[in-house]
Amino acid sequence: MSPPLRSGAARILVIDDSPEIRLLATVLLEREGYEVSSADNGEDGVKRATETAPDLILLDVMLPGMDGYEVCRWLKQSEALRDIPVIFMSAQDDVPAQTQGFTAGGADYVTKPLSVPVLLARVRTHVALHAQRRSLEGMFRDALEYAPDGIVLTDPQWRIVQANARTLELFGYLREQLIGQPVDMLVPARLRGHHHERRKLYADLRPGDLKLGVNTDCLRSDGTEFAGELSVGLLRTNRGPLLMTVVRDVTESRRIQQEMADSRQRLRDLAAQGDAMREYERKNIAREVHDELGQVLTALRMDITYASMKFGAADADLLDRLQGMRVLVDRAIQGVRNVATNLRPSALDMGLVPALEWLSGDFQRHAGIPCQLDLGSPSVDMPEHRAIGVFRIVQESLTNVSRYAQAKSVCISLRQDEGQLVLQIRDDGRGFDMAASARGGSFGLLGMQERALALGGELTVSSVVGEGTTITARLPLQLEPQGEETP
Repeated sequence: MSPPLRSGAARILVIDDSPEIRLLATVLLEREGYEVSSADNGEDGVKRATETAPDLILLDVMLPGMDGYEVCRWLKQSEALRDIPVIFMSAQDDVPAQTQGFTAGGADYVTKPLSVPVLLARVRTHVALHAQRRSLEGMFRDALEYAPDGIVLTDPQWRIVQANARTLELFGYLREQLIGQPVDMLVPARLRGHHHERRKLYADLRPGDLKLGVNTDCLRSDGTEFAGELSVGLLRTNRGPLLMTVVRDVTESRRIQQEMADSRQRLRDLAAQGDAMREYERKNIAREVHDELGQVLTALRMDITYASMKFGAADADLLDRLQGMRVLVDRAIQGVRNVATNLRPSALDMGLVPALEWLSGDFQRHAGIPCQLDLGSPSVDMPEHRAIGVFRIVQESLTNVSRYAQAKSVCISLRQDEGQLVLQIRDDGRGFDMAASARGGSFGLLGMQERALALGGELTVSSVVGEGTTITARLPLQLEPQGEETP
């Protein structure tokens, strides 16, 4: 016995102008546990199908009035009845007749005289398939209705065909207020032109495709708006292709993301302020060391020289001591100069390009690694505190090269491109595994990236083991990032 589709037996409608066929089919099918009704012509068959909504229709081809093909075509045009499987019964067993039956929308075709085992087997099969289809459709409807996100189904003209409970909650409409309406009613007027343009992107969608993550504002029934994320896919249904739009309210997640972005920006502003204060203190300390301590040591050296000239000829031992003191003072003067230069190179006072020229030369002298400086312009017009930031990025990069890269050469290039400064430091050293470096947390690279972000730009690192490393920074020449200040 075929499994029931509802709480009762499956219902079968027999439409045939032969009383004998109707009686035979009724007896056989009721014996199998089905609920059977019948009609003797096409018009009555259509009426009975509309009244009872059967699970299967056995349909004779040669009927008075509307023939079987016309009845089937009418059923397939009915929204309520189009899914009911139809099995044609006919004495015509030629291919054209069977083809016409399938073209009209029939699910199967059996020939008269009827073979009872074949007829019952096909009835069982189509009743079971219909039950399975309705079960799957019910599961889909439930999944659609109770989905945590809003789901809107629209026809190819973007009219709303169905909307689930979450959609009604999000937009504040009743279901009957949405069905049949253009989906534009859910979009703010200022964005509708943009949405019409985006629809062109969905023209090539295939079943199963899904366009993800379109962020937009959505319009509620009361005129208020909320932040939405839309995903659009294509469904094949018995009423033709339907577009499925999944609507997710991302107002809260956007708020959290904005708070996190604001928090990160405040941290960057704080770090930038700290860097600016450190540079300010370095400048002051370097000046004090150079001017005060340097002058004292210079005066002391002059006194030692004077004492050597005045008393050295008469006392050889004193002269030796004074010469030793002068050597120590000279060493101290050089140390003061080195400290002042390391705190803040005096070349920075002349601009970024002279400072980089000094830095590359100093690196080459101390590290013993050839350093090529490729400058696209003899000068760079940018505020001093931003120039210092660029200088520190290059300085940190060269420090990493001397410590870790085992490079044979380094190239520093600097060029201006449409209001941006493009800085690149490239070495031919041993390189490193970027994935391992990311897991290990390279604070030197992170510090350079944060410095670039504080300057309103970005810094990228590219490295291959055995092939060297390239650091590229793109920085606005004049843009003042929010929160960036100088003391």
